[in-house]
Amino acid sequence: MNLFLRCTSLLVLFYFCGCGAGSIYNSSYYSETKLGDDLQRVTFQGGSAPMAGDLCLLRCAEITLTAGKKYFQVVDSESGNSIRSFPSTYPFHRHQIHSDPIVDDLPFSTKTIRMSNMEPSNGFAYEARAVDLSIRSKYNITN
Repeated sequence: MNLFLRCTSLLVLFYFCGCGAGSIYNSSYYSETKLGDDLQRVTFQGGSAPMAGDLCLLRCAEITLTAGKKYFQVVDSESGNSIRSFPSTYPFHRHQIHSDPIVDDLPFSTKTIRMSNMEPSNGFAYEARAVDLSIRSKYNITN
């Protein structure tokens, strides 16, 4: 019976892992901090490692466009994984807490951006509209 439960759990896990980026691209996965005029720190946590970086860039583009700006430069960037654990409930013991926690390894990407209306003369800058359209198309995100 224990093997059956493990196999069923794995199937459910694979089902939810197959969800597209559109299902995780919402405010519960990203956050922003305003650091000054036209300077923001943006974090996206979730999905896979490359996807987290792309979706963080998408959020940077959205913030830039919302601010009425056309370009953004990444002035600082950080990425990695954070591990969180939470207690699990065993379904056949009336929701008693299991002694083994569920461990979740979440990739994250954090970028500090400087926004502007003019393309900067020094350094690389992203065109916010192009980034927005490209990443939405890549991951089939409609909103």
